[in-house]
Amino acid sequence: MVHFLRIRQEKLMFHVKLLLISPLLLIGVGCADVTGPEGWADPVEKNDTIVLQLKRGVLSGGGINSSGRFLESWRFPYDEDDLDFDGFYATPIIDGKNAYIADHSGQVGSIDIETGRLNWSNMRDVGSEIVATPVIHSGKLYVATKNGNVLVINRDTGALIDSFEQTEGRIWASPVILGNMLYIASLDAKKIVGIDMANGAISSEFPLSGGVASSLSTVGGRLLVGTLEGHLSAFTPANSLVEDWKQSLEGWIIAKPLLASGTIYAVTSRGVIAAVNPISGEILWKSTHEDSNFSTTPVISNGVLVVVSRKGNVVGLAQGTGKVIWERKIEDIKLLPRPLLVNNQAILLGRSGEIIHINPQTGNVSNRYKRED
Repeated sequence: MVHFLRIRQEKLMFHVKLLLISPLLLIGVGCADVTGPEGWADPVEKNDTIVLQLKRGVLSGGGINSSGRFLESWRFPYDEDDLDFDGFYATPIIDGKNAYIADHSGQVGSIDIETGRLNWSNMRDVGSEIVATPVIHSGKLYVATKNGNVLVINRDTGALIDSFEQTEGRIWASPVILGNMLYIASLDAKKIVGIDMANGAISSEFPLSGGVASSLSTVGGRLLVGTLEGHLSAFTPANSLVEDWKQSLEGWIIAKPLLASGTIYAVTSRGVIAAVNPISGEILWKSTHEDSNFSTTPVISNGVLVVVSRKGNVVGLAQGTGKVIWERKIEDIKLLPRPLLVNNQAILLGRSGEIIHINPQTGNVSNRYKRED
């Protein structure tokens, strides 16, 4: 979430329409520096431990208590840590009992999800702002930065192993690994770049019609890419990237598409929810909600696709047909990250630290409360 955007005059025409998307997105192709970030990191859960951001720059860990509410057991940073974070846009990556975190100012670290304590001796400052969620591969953490670099960090110690300075413009989309290739997508340069992880050399490039803010993903050995021009494409990685299909949707694709039961579910900033065949790119069904700006990845619970917009519009659709089962307007809230499914409830997080529990089957709100500071 961004309260203030400072736009370089010479780039205004390049990205002005993206300023309409929402302050949540921290987005605008070519947009300038950002002040006062809050973050939209998705909540994550493993072994009944939930890690989420309820306050800018502070991660909370805990679980659901007997009353059905989130009970906080720790906060990071602790007061004695003498650390200050801008806000987390990158979603924590849980691996074992560790969560790997990266804040907007460029600090990367590893914390214990049971205690919230830092595993490394110190946070690693990568020298550039971070929006993209890092990826882990073979004991290494690959961190993409705003200045277009990818840093390789030892997962266990935080030591810097390598740095790939191979792309123009910012990286806000989480990279993805296929085989021995790391694929990144540029917000500004409108292209995908394939980097050989063995030597950091560029192996392939593919120009796109728009910048990429949506995290990259894979489906059936293919690379799946959504752009700010509303194009969803699948690529086969070979000696060079081959575009297998491209589907046009109305609005900007900001959320990472969801792959479930052999179907891709994509949402856009203009209220489009679409089910897409991952092999052919054919649209299986489409549902449009004109007053909604969808910018978070949907979730599925027992055949119901739950989609959330930042203005509090929530819709539940039949996963197989797209038929609207229920719609709900949650008043006086700005919803930020992707919902988290826990105990057959969809947990939604609000801008001001509110937590809302919704029944995915009915849309009924079962709990609404705020963490006390």
